Amino acid sequence: MMRIIVRIVISAIISVGLDCAWIENVTAQETRPRSLSDIVFFGVWHVKELKQHHNSEGVEICVRRYLEAIPPTSILWATIVLPEMEDALNARRRHLIEQMVTILGENVRIEAESFASTVPLQLEWEGMSEGPLDEAEFADKWINRHPETSIGPFLHLFMAHRLRAGYEAARARHESGLWPILASQYHESLDKARSSANPLIFCIANDMENQSYVYLRGQNRP
Repeated sequence: MMRIIVRIVISAIISVGLDCAWIENVTAQETRPRSLSDIVFFGVWHVKELKQHHNSEGVEICVRRYLEAIPPTSILWATIVLPEMEDALNARRRHLIEQMVTILGENVRIEAESFASTVPLQLEWEGMSEGPLDEAEFADKWINRHPETSIGPFLHLFMAHRLRAGYEAARARHESGLWPILASQYHESLDKARSSANPLIFCIANDMENQSYVYLRGQNRP
């Protein structure tokens, strides 16, 4: 099974130039149209912000299929507010649960709740690789402990998303010993997700791969 590589130690002193670059990247991400993988994995945007008109008919079918899968009473249709920090983290966890239920079915709710309540989610990764890689590592350990897990296809996608975010952060921070490893692990997790028979998993995997970036722009695709 895949093992997430232990991250290299990052210097305690971060240059002003890198901080400015991170702020610029975050601002750019906040203003671009929302993709399917954005909506599923970040938990801060309403599904109505999902870009629905695409040049590719296949992508439009994927988006329509996803929206049709969301139950009418799901909290994913609720208006997203900006609560206090602790409430915001709990909101992210509830969002993650509902995404798993929407994509995999109501029968996964109990395990989805168990995973979402314990995964070390962070509200902001601050442009560094540690945050997303901690989340990816937790998902990897979950799969190793529960090889028959009902949420496995989603977790492979979740890992791919966090590994790619970690890759982009590692590139931005010039962590040359880390980002090539993360690129390889990203593709490994993405391929495992694509092997699922679930059409929504396949759609979201392709959407993620087609994005020029998922977290920090300008770092090239892995």
